[in-house]
Parts: sequence; C-alpha cells; structure tokens
Amino acid sequence: MTHSLNRRSAMFALGAAACAAAPLPTWAQAPAYPSRPVKIIMPWAAGGGGDVLVRAMTASLAQRLGQPVIVENRPGAIGTIGSLAAANSAADGYTLVYGTADSHSIAPHILKVPPYDSKKAFVAVAPIGFTPLALMVHASHPARSFSQFMQMAKDAKAPMTFGSWGQGSSGQIVMEALKQKTKLDLLHVPYNGTAPLMQAQLASQIDCAIVPVLVADQHVKAGTVRILAVTARERLTGFPDTPILKEFGVELDMGPWLGFLAPAGTPIDVVNKLNGAITASLQEPQVAEVMKKMTMVIEQMSPNAYQQFYNSEYDRWGSYIKTAKVTVDQ
Repeated sequence: MTHSLNRRSAMFALGAAACAAAPLPTWAQAPAYPSRPVKIIMPWAAGGGGDVLVRAMTASLAQRLGQPVIVENRPGAIGTIGSLAAANSAADGYTLVYGTADSHSIAPHILKVPPYDSKKAFVAVAPIGFTPLALMVHASHPARSFSQFMQMAKDAKAPMTFGSWGQGSSGQIVMEALKQKTKLDLLHVPYNGTAPLMQAQLASQIDCAIVPVLVADQHVKAGTVRILAVTARERLTGFPDTPILKEFGVELDMGPWLGFLAPAGTPIDVVNKLNGAITASLQEPQVAEVMKKMTMVIEQMSPNAYQQFYNSEYDRWGSYIKTAKVTVDQ
C-alpha cells in the first residue's frame, strides 16, 4: 500500500512540475482602434460641395486617428445607394458615411420602398453643421422684401411659382414647410439640379427659387437676383443685411444638416473617438476656409446630443413631407 501511495505521489509531483514548466496560455487581444484604414462613403458625386469638404478633412483625420482615411464615392438615388452600403457594412468603426438631411431625414419618407430605417440602421457619430438656404427672386421682381412677396402671393389670382433643384429635395421640403406655416399657395416647379434652376430664375421663368446660399451668392454680387430671406437661426456673417425668416414671424430654420454616421451597433468608445477627431478636424484652418466659402454653419455636439438631434430631424422633416404628400418615383 505504501509503495503504491509513494508511486502515485511521485507521478503527481512530476505532473505538477510539467504544468509549472509549460508556458501559460495567452489570450488574443484586439488591436487598439483604429488599426487599419478608415473609409468614408460619400453618397454623392465627386466634386460636389460635400465631397470637397470631406476630402479637405481627410489629412487631419488621418493624423488624429493614426491611419489613412479614404473617401469612396457611391452616388445615386438621393444619397441612398451609398448610405445603404454603409448600413450593410460591419459595425466596427472602419466604415462611415457622409449623411445629409436629403439622404436620412427626407429620402426614407418620400421613397415608395425606403431602403433603410434611418433610426435603426445608423448611429450618429459627429455633426458638421448646416447649409443655409436662400429664398430669392429675380432682381426685376416687384417684391422688395419677404413681406411684400407674401402679400403678393396671397393676392395673386393664380398660384405663384417656386423652383427647387429637384422633386423631393430639401429645398422643396423647406418650401412646403414655409407654405404650411404661412398658408401661402405656391406651385412647385422642380429642376434637375441647381444649374438649370438658376437658369430658369435668371430668365424669370419662375417667381422665386430656393437654393443654398453659396449658389445664390455669385448672382447676388452680379445684381441679377435678390435674396428675400434665409433659413438660418441668426443672420449670416457674410450676409449681415439679409433677414432670416424668424424676423417675419416664420419659425423656420430648416437649413439641411450634414454630418457623419456609422452602422448601428458601432461601439460607443469608437464613436467617441471618431467624434473627437472629426470635431477637431473641423477647426483646422484649411477645413474652416472651405466651410466659410460654402457659407456653412458649424455645429458641435456630443454623440448623444447628435443622436437625439438626428432622430428629431427625421421626425420633423417627415411631418412636413406627410402633410404635403411629397413622393418621388423610384
């Protein structure tokens, strides 16, 4: 018995020694984010305002993130093609999308078969700001102010016309909201982009037009058009003499928003890091200069505040669209 116990004890000791000599298992740790290039999907054509702005940010973002930042253009269908590609990407912080009011607050409401649910498919990362819109008339138009224009529209026997850069565009929705708030009867005339819209306005083929302030600026300086009001919260630095709609008792500051989104489920620590890098990049002189030229209004928010804003904008634009019954063919 004693011999058996001694043998068993010896075997146990040898086993213990072997275990002690063996290397301890090592658990694989995920590399710190980011460990590879970050892609930003641009759901609009190359060379546009948003594309120029985002590309101006890439150098600063790459420096702050320590990885290359790549911009990939996937335009089409009011920005929903590229946005859908982003929504279907891995929620790991390596794919972002440049979101706008058109692609995320408007398109899901006006398309007969929405490609995604904005609230469920994306998480808000960081805002860029707003693009104020200008309501303008030809320089020869008898209305010298927005008040006069409203009175003329109310007195007109037939509806006065307004042009936008497309059916279902943020410009049209802003004007539909204006009509609802002022009880004006205006007839929408859609154009395929701001260039043909401006041609029509300069030819006095429409009574008024709604365009980004940047688009109107050169024509204002040329003396061919007159801005009656802008959709902003306060008067713009570059247009100190141009009133905002609120000054006429119209509570409407719906300049289309711009910002960065990620697939739903992206880790909060990754979102926070991206928010900080984007916010800092917007302060870089070369980026700020681009935004100034685009007459954009910068808006800074935490991810949580931006998420609340993003959800509320979806509801706000949706309510105007529903009342106006705006739809587009797919």
